[in-house]
Amino acid sequence: MSYPQLLSIIGTIPLFSMRTFFPAFLTALFFAHPEWFPGVEGAEQAAEQGTFLAQNWLLIILGILSILEFVGDKNTDIRQFLREAEPYIKPASYLLIQFFVMSENSTEALNQINWAGFNPLIILSVFGAGAVYFLSRLRKKFLDFLSDIDADDNLFLGRIISWIEDSLVLFGFLLLVWAGIFMVICYLIVTAIIIYLAKQFEKQAEAQKLNCKACGTKILPFAITCQNCKSQNDTIFDIGILGQRKSNLTTDISRHRLNLLKQRRCPECATRFEKRSTEQTCKGCGTAIFSNPNIKEYTRHLDKKFYLILSISFVAGFIPIIGFVFSASLVSIHLLSPYRKFISKSGTLFSRLLIKLLTLIFFIFGAGLGFIAAPIYAAIRYYIIRSQFLVSNQTEKKSVKSNNPIIKT
Repeated sequence: MSYPQLLSIIGTIPLFSMRTFFPAFLTALFFAHPEWFPGVEGAEQAAEQGTFLAQNWLLIILGILSILEFVGDKNTDIRQFLREAEPYIKPASYLLIQFFVMSENSTEALNQINWAGFNPLIILSVFGAGAVYFLSRLRKKFLDFLSDIDADDNLFLGRIISWIEDSLVLFGFLLLVWAGIFMVICYLIVTAIIIYLAKQFEKQAEAQKLNCKACGTKILPFAITCQNCKSQNDTIFDIGILGQRKSNLTTDISRHRLNLLKQRRCPECATRFEKRSTEQTCKGCGTAIFSNPNIKEYTRHLDKKFYLILSISFVAGFIPIIGFVFSASLVSIHLLSPYRKFISKSGTLFSRLLIKLLTLIFFIFGAGLGFIAAPIYAAIRYYIIRSQFLVSNQTEKKSVKSNNPIIKT
């Protein structure tokens, strides 16, 4: 088992979990032009061992795909579209590259190491593909969490993370080549830390659960009733805008139900709804999602908050640029996110393109006339998403009725 093989199999696992084609392009570039990577001992041998990847046509294809990936990941709509497929494409891409790397060395590797008649490099590569899949899924969950908060990327969280990941892939690959096994160990340590933190978060969420006084079932700290016996919870904690448990207990149950719905949680047992739909029932207690409060009460609550934020936008607009950005972020987090959580991502392309155009136009006016541009922009954005939410709700209701003919119209 040669050093370049071990480096490629283990060291590129976290790189492929962040990007699909860019790490493959860098690997092919390393084999095609080792002279561009100064300070690497045995680079010529590494190039000889990966002659398939060193072919110009493959290098050009991977380069074009990397550019498209680089540009596409900066676009919110394309990024959302590809996110569902990435956890499957990335390990496949990783495994394919590893087989290409091994293709020139399979005879040498088999002569050096044999274990129960299997090539250990193949076993290690398959294990690496599984690790890429795990890290990709972990990354997707984190990005989905951010998307629920800032779907239009007004806080630039998605874009910042995208640039950071591009930098990590590029400089991580260079450091991996130059620093050798040390960087492999670092990547393994980082992976272990991520797994450890994920487990700790799960334990923390479990530790925050309370015991139902009636039946002893574990219930969420912001649940109003037990999902098992429907008994009232005496210690109901408030829920934050990020879905976290607050330190104080809730004093207004009606308002608390609305806050649970804004996090796409059951208004009774606080179980999270998986689907982006206004017509579904809780898998924990069977409560219909908008039974209490209903759709009208939900929109009325957000309408009241809208007038308050509109006033804040007017005042903030007197601060050039910064005030406009602050106003747009405030609207996105507190007003638009509660609607978007129930709107299918596949049906928001037109509104997103319209919002991006409006953002550009109003941002220009916001540099000098923010006190006018900020509230107008906030109002347009709010009513676009609000209308889309209501249309989506009516469409889903008609779909449910058509699928259940016994429901009277």
